[in-house]
Amino acid sequence: MKPCNKLEPWELCLFRRHAEFCQVFSNPVRLRLLFLLGEGARSVTEMAEAVETPLPTVSQHLRVMRDLGCLQTRRDGRTVFYRLANRKFLRAAKLVREGIVELLGEQARSVCSEAPGD
Repeated sequence: MKPCNKLEPWELCLFRRHAEFCQVFSNPVRLRLLFLLGEGARSVTEMAEAVETPLPTVSQHLRVMRDLGCLQTRRDGRTVFYRLANRKFLRAAKLVREGIVELLGEQARSVCSEAPGD
């Protein structure tokens, strides 16, 4: 993540960082990893198996998430374990998901109410 420039207004820097952070979760695999890590720390191998995605692909996604500060790592021998850097990231994603579920429900009810009656 690009640091704030001393000449950049604080609010602009904050919005830029917020947008960069949200881009991390514009990928379904990274969202799945976020929710999986909400259950606790995991190794890359465990996550690759859980999300049924090749290990190198998961590693690339984790690197993107780590580089933006979403994740922290802990090494145990040759195994690297990942965990959420802040549980608020997961809470935010869950809140967005709840909003989407509500929106989809409203859309479904709207379609049903517009259907011709028997």
